[in-house]
Amino acid sequence: MIDLMSAPTNSTSSLVRPLSICFIAVIVMMFAFSLPPWSFYGGSLGLMLGVHLLLELFSIIVSILVVVVAWKTLDGSHQSTANILVYGFSVVAGVDLIHALSFEGMPIIWSQNSTEKAVFFWLSARSTELLTVALIAANVKLRGSRIVWLGLGFFTICLLTYLGNYHLEVFPVMFVKGHGVTSFKVYFEYALCFGNLLLAGWFFLLSRRDANSQAINLALACFIIGIGELAFTKYVATSDFIIVLGHVYKLTAYIFVFRVAFQTGFSQPYNRLVISEQQFANKQSELSSLISALPVGIAQLDSKLRYRYTNQLYLNLTNTNQKQVIDLAVSEVIPNQVFEQVDANMKMALEGQKVEFDYSFKSSSGKTVNHSNVIVPSRDSEGDINGVLAILIDNTECTRILKELLSSQKEITELQLALDSHAIVAITNKDGVITRVNDKFCEISQYSREELIGCTHKLINSGEHPSSFFKDLWLTISAGHVWNGDICNRAKNGSIYWVHTTIVPLLDESGKPNNYISIRADITSRKLAEQKATHMALHDSLTGLPNRNLMLQRLTLAIAQGNQIGQYGALLLLDIDHFKDINDTLGHLAGDELLRQVATRLKAAIGYEYTLARLGGDEFVVILENLGDMLDQASINANHVGNKILSAPTVPFHLEDHVLTITQSIGVTLFKQSEENTSELLKQADIALYKAKEEGRNRLCFYEPSLQSDMIERLALTRDLRLAIERSEFILYYQPIVHASGSVLGIEALLRWNQPERGFVSPVQFIPLAEQTKLILSIGRWVLLTACEQLTVWSNDPVRCKWTIAVNVSASQLYEADFVSETQKILAVTGANPERLRLELTESMLHKDLDATMIKMAMLRSLGIKFSLDDFGTGYSSLSCLTKMSLDQLKIDKSFVSQMLTNDSGASVVRTILSLASNLGLTVVAEGVELEEEFAFLVKEGCVAFQGYLFSRPLPVDQLSDSFKI
Repeated sequence: MIDLMSAPTNSTSSLVRPLSICFIAVIVMMFAFSLPPWSFYGGSLGLMLGVHLLLELFSIIVSILVVVVAWKTLDGSHQSTANILVYGFSVVAGVDLIHALSFEGMPIIWSQNSTEKAVFFWLSARSTELLTVALIAANVKLRGSRIVWLGLGFFTICLLTYLGNYHLEVFPVMFVKGHGVTSFKVYFEYALCFGNLLLAGWFFLLSRRDANSQAINLALACFIIGIGELAFTKYVATSDFIIVLGHVYKLTAYIFVFRVAFQTGFSQPYNRLVISEQQFANKQSELSSLISALPVGIAQLDSKLRYRYTNQLYLNLTNTNQKQVIDLAVSEVIPNQVFEQVDANMKMALEGQKVEFDYSFKSSSGKTVNHSNVIVPSRDSEGDINGVLAILIDNTECTRILKELLSSQKEITELQLALDSHAIVAITNKDGVITRVNDKFCEISQYSREELIGCTHKLINSGEHPSSFFKDLWLTISAGHVWNGDICNRAKNGSIYWVHTTIVPLLDESGKPNNYISIRADITSRKLAEQKATHMALHDSLTGLPNRNLMLQRLTLAIAQGNQIGQYGALLLLDIDHFKDINDTLGHLAGDELLRQVATRLKAAIGYEYTLARLGGDEFVVILENLGDMLDQASINANHVGNKILSAPTVPFHLEDHVLTITQSIGVTLFKQSEENTSELLKQADIALYKAKEEGRNRLCFYEPSLQSDMIERLALTRDLRLAIERSEFILYYQPIVHASGSVLGIEALLRWNQPERGFVSPVQFIPLAEQTKLILSIGRWVLLTACEQLTVWSNDPVRCKWTIAVNVSASQLYEADFVSETQKILAVTGANPERLRLELTESMLHKDLDATMIKMAMLRSLGIKFSLDDFGTGYSSLSCLTKMSLDQLKIDKSFVSQMLTNDSGASVVRTILSLASNLGLTVVAEGVELEEEFAFLVKEGCVAFQGYLFSRPLPVDQLSDSFKI
């Protein structure tokens, strides 16, 4: 109902203050309830019945009005709502009428009248009223015709009349004369009150949502009826004042119902009519605006060819100065130059013909104007011709363009000739069949025009492009879009040529291609240059092998292939052992030639099945694929290829005047369904290569996760080692060198590293690392400085001032150009006595640039520094080296000392060293003496100086003893 009867809140409804009315209704009822019961009619029965009938008649009339409005104004989609109103309010009207006639004193129609019977019809009407309004609010659909529901309403009235007159005893007692209403009647009224108040709240919510006056009026009606029902819960006699008040509430509620009926039946249709007229006027205005905006002149003339309507453009096109041409004749508007032609054609249109014609005239500015006219007869509602409709189009610009187009045809023909002489042109139908080619096409393809026409471009397909290439091409041009790209074709003699191609679809009226024109330019020379440049960008200029970029692309493809087919692959990283020495000794030209020959041998060793690339320097990469789906088998296959590579350089290489035999080291990592990227695989192979180098070179090593852990630990140790000096983590421990008598001759300074998190790190771990990272230079400088400072401290001690301190010197230190000057500075800064400083060298340091080493030793000896040869016997020193070098002492290596009691060879070596030292005038220190038997043997053989755990472990300076009991 709200949907059907909705209307914006108008000025009338805005005067109504719903909350105020509700408040007044509640206050009045509360006041009435506070009064004692009293008779309103002063005992006059006739007055009571008359007033009651008058009050009921108003609500009956309003109910009938609602039925009439629903019957007459609601149709179509509102049919089901109309059915509810017709049925519900017809029952309310009828039952309210019977209720008014059922009181005592009213004429008897069916049975004896009584208050009990009147109460029954009252409750029936109020229940029907509540149900009807609830169905409307809930938008319940009742199907069928109005007449059926009106009939059902009359049937319901008859049924209630029959029950109320002849079977009232089946219902609970509702009124007892002299006592008033019963409890059943009171609770029933409460239920009606509660139901109406709920509906009132519902309608108030709907009114806030939809903002319409009908919902507010219905909410007020329900609220007032609900409050009014309370008046019928406490009367004793029908003449009580409270009953009159209840009927007044009902009357007030029906006033609001009447508002809804009036607005729906009369006010709203009127408003709709006003809105329709306004919409019609708006449509007319829109139509006029549309006609005015059309890019053509429009005019309507009557049968006498007088104007009835024109748009502004028509006036502009006819060069008319008048602002108002209505009722003017054609001769007064059309230019005189063309009037006769226009007049004749309009008369033909009056005879029922559609006329189209063109004319031209000179405007006032002297410019030629061209117009196209369409004139059709206009007819009245009965089909008779009552005038003409003229449509005027200015085609001056089109005429000018046409002339220019005709004048440019010659130029286009000349351009076509120029295009044919330089471009390769072909035209095909929608299926790609060639229908036309120019001479240039025949020349480059080497096919005649007869051989090409009727064929497709598959005739010149080179096979260089995948099928997806041409599929994408056809998807583009068949959709009506231009395609651009480079295509490789094959000529009749089998040669390859490249063309840059533009294919333009020629569309039909439906917008679909029916022909294609392709224009090509020969770019073969450019493509060859690009291919050469691409090859240079992806290949090593020295060896011709794939470079790092191409190798990474192929490695990425190999990983993807392995993932797809489930086969292992392998990455081999290899380099030439000691290649830097070759470069340094023979020069870079020889090194480059060696790399070229190595590349050739590697290609021969692995064949063309696998990828061989050069990373740079002397590093090469081999990518192996399809090694098998099992790890063991893949490892065997990878190892087999790796061994072939290792054996490849066994035959000597000839480099001009030099013949070289080299070795290689290889690191291998396997991959299959790997989520690791190329960088990670290269890293793994590099770790494995490092392991191969570490194990002695000329070998192959597979990557294992433990290798990476070792590498990570090595990097962490290197990081900590770099900070060790800065953080003062190094300590010098001292191990005494003891005379056979037990006195201390000197000490050896031994480096110890106490790292806060690692504790004491073994020299076996960090000394080789320091050598590799060149940190040994700064560490060795610190050791030498600290030892010299200790000598200076002992210079005032009567015993220790005679001790010497032996300091181990690394090869890296000795080979430094400024080693001698650095040592001089340290002695000068510390004030140490150089006579008490002994530098220990190893035999391996004598193999490289012996002459330079001897010069530095001589310079240091001139300062007073002495030299010891450490670990003597473990290297390959020749006797000539010993005689040339300015040595003071030899130290027998611990490995010989530990074997001399159990091995005759070990004892012989010790005797030989002692004899050799005696002949050369050198002192001897036996290292690693741990047993008294070892000490006794050495003393017997003539050794007088000893070092080892038998006497003392390396100790901090404050724990050293001055002598030992032998």
